[in-house]
Amino acid sequence: MLGMGSGVEPGGLLVPAYYWAGNGSMVIHRLKGFGRPADGDTYLHAYEPERLRWLRDTGGVTCVFLTYNWGLPPELEAEDWRTFERAARRCHDLGMLAAAYIQPSNAAALGSFASKPWYAMTPKGKRIPYYNGRFFTCLNDRTWREWVLTRCLDACQRGADVLFFDNCAFGGMPIPLSRDYTAFAGCACLRCREAFGAWQEQRGLRPLPLPRLFRPGRSEAARRFAEWRAGTLTAFLRGIVEEVRLAYPETRFVTNTVGGVNVNTFNVFGADLPAIASFMDWLFVENLQSPRAGKGTLVQNAGTYKLLRALKPGAPALSIAYERGIGVDGPPPPSTFAKIAAEGFAAGGVPVLRAAEYIEEERWTLLRPGRDDARLAAFGEVVRQFGALVARGCERREAARVGVFVPDAIGWRGDLYPGDGDDYLRVIQALVGAGIPFRVVGERHGPCDLGCLLVPASATPPAWFRGRVMRFDELGLKRRGHSGLRWFAGPLEPAIRVLGPRVVDGYYSRVHVRRFVDRLDLLFRLVFGGRFAQVPMDEGAARVLAAMNPAQVELSGSGYVDLWEGPRGVEVHLVNYGEAPMVATVRAGAHGVAGVHGGEWLGEGRVRVGRYAVVLLERARPAGISPAAAATA
Repeated sequence: MLGMGSGVEPGGLLVPAYYWAGNGSMVIHRLKGFGRPADGDTYLHAYEPERLRWLRDTGGVTCVFLTYNWGLPPELEAEDWRTFERAARRCHDLGMLAAAYIQPSNAAALGSFASKPWYAMTPKGKRIPYYNGRFFTCLNDRTWREWVLTRCLDACQRGADVLFFDNCAFGGMPIPLSRDYTAFAGCACLRCREAFGAWQEQRGLRPLPLPRLFRPGRSEAARRFAEWRAGTLTAFLRGIVEEVRLAYPETRFVTNTVGGVNVNTFNVFGADLPAIASFMDWLFVENLQSPRAGKGTLVQNAGTYKLLRALKPGAPALSIAYERGIGVDGPPPPSTFAKIAAEGFAAGGVPVLRAAEYIEEERWTLLRPGRDDARLAAFGEVVRQFGALVARGCERREAARVGVFVPDAIGWRGDLYPGDGDDYLRVIQALVGAGIPFRVVGERHGPCDLGCLLVPASATPPAWFRGRVMRFDELGLKRRGHSGLRWFAGPLEPAIRVLGPRVVDGYYSRVHVRRFVDRLDLLFRLVFGGRFAQVPMDEGAARVLAAMNPAQVELSGSGYVDLWEGPRGVEVHLVNYGEAPMVATVRAGAHGVAGVHGGEWLGEGRVRVGRYAVVLLERARPAGISPAAAATA
């Protein structure tokens, strides 16, 4: 059987789809979009058998993420629970898994929820907006914890195979500055003040008051609070998972973190991802990294899959990639769907089909039969191509012999913008851009077959590694440009401490601020944009690293290369990030070319790649053994 890390469940290839629909999704999207309507006919008929069958037959989908619990009051949401039950039954009839959306950390302050005592508070006693009309909840509130557990158990009773905890966070999100953070983080209600004090006393510490400004770089109270906040979220989720597993032991669990590998989730969201990953079955990151290349830019999501795989080796690593965000993107062309699928599978991940939350003609809509057949078919074609490659159900493993070491202290608890000597994201960006296959190695990896390990300046290589060590600084990478958030330093910082929280609140609660930010694409430009500039590598270092791998590849355009090994030999996965076909030149060394899947063989090691191609290399033969003798051995 294929390993779970390859995205294969016991029933076959894992191919999930976001497919939010029904009445609750119409309500929540109107809230999120400040009154922008949803396409009612599409939303209310999305879970009909023929549309679910369309996802399966055309897109290759095997797991549907269905609306169940958006955090709406029961008078608005009860119909969604019944709709989910019918949809889950239909998914099962079609041989697909049903995943239930669970909202664990915010609620809509509507109807019977308007005056609930469970909302998180700032030090000034104000609720903290998540989106328009939705507010973060206090994870220490007993009634909120009971509500979330009740919804989880009910979803399982109604047929959920998977519980999907979306955007897990604890309270307010601080604003990153050049040297630290500002604004308030978490929750400052009386429950949390008392719990934070008790937590310190249990550790033999003199209690410090809950910090009004979250500045862990300068404040011991903030550093303690960060630990307590993250521990609270971890314990909250762990408790729910343990309770549900007692009643429904076959349930799978997955949690999503927005931009999880590009921001310091520990400080921003209060999410300790290594701790949370330890009791999740699947890992998931949502981001703005739909793969594409432009002048001086390379947006890739391959590194996301690699980092998640290192966080919990063997667990499926899921990601869904947007271009500009929910409520902004319209349905992209078929080529984008193909690139998303190809990159995900090539990187050893599980690409999630985005079949929902598009904007078209100023309305929220979903993919639907007829109009979107070509889009779904482009995704499905890659699914079938990859499925045929792994259909024999044999174990596959990463074959790249270049590793990037990312310890927890740097990758999951490090600075929002790591120093140049520790900047693993810049190293990954450079490797992808140079077409050098690599794997990410974390603290949970045991010994593996690597020729060279790239190590941050502040880290020590793992004790088991005996190969060549290169520090990030030895790669000769172009220095990264500063993010726009680094402008807010020095004399501007006091002003940003005051204005920053108001801008963030305005983004989530005022239509004009939200539309202004979205139309100028400021979220991507300021927070993530600097991450996706092309990063040239020193030519000598690139040659050394490329020579470590069992095959070397040159691309005529922007793309992604990865290496896997199966029972038939080495697989060279080639993904085209551009729109025009590209040519890949594969130097196989001691390996012979056994075949090409999805590309056109041009001879002399060259392959024409439209979207996705896999070159199969024979296992290297000992010197003096003829091909005929090797075939009969």
